[in-house]
Amino acid sequence: MKATKFIVLVAGMLGIFSFFLPLVAVQHRGTTATVSAYQVVKGLEVVSAEVDRGEVHSLGEIETRDTASGGLAAAKGIVIALFVPAALLALIGVLGVRRKQFGRVAGTFSLLLGLTTLAIGALLKSAAEGDSGIGITVLIVAGLAASAGGLLTLIKPDRRTAMQPQLASLPLAA
Repeated sequence: MKATKFIVLVAGMLGIFSFFLPLVAVQHRGTTATVSAYQVVKGLEVVSAEVDRGEVHSLGEIETRDTASGGLAAAKGIVIALFVPAALLALIGVLGVRRKQFGRVAGTFSLLLGLTTLAIGALLKSAAEGDSGIGITVLIVAGLAASAGGLLTLIKPDRRTAMQPQLASLPLAA
């Protein structure tokens, strides 16, 4: 099916786009604010810089600072890792469009990465407990679209048409 590579490409782009959209709504003292994954990562960088810059006066404070820095780096890595399948889907889609074919291997990876993206979105949605933002919904839609594109590719792969060798015609001798 010729459209499947574009479906996977759009799904990957939606997944990347959801990184910048509000994921959850946070309520504090009667005020509601939305937070995107990008804001979380940038916020963790600011907090990490503050932790690293903090003055230490004892060995215990040095250990606490190092533990906090390691924990913040791990949290940032986890937030970024949640969106890696979407980035890989976009890459697979770009490669499919560029190569002008989308075979069973690309379909298999698209299906698996789409299901992974869908699972991540479902876990985030259940963890948000009703306070989820549009970013989680877009991530779920991206997972559904990529899974559908991968499944359709497995059913009917998009193969490049092979060039048929042309036989030279020889003039008939009279």
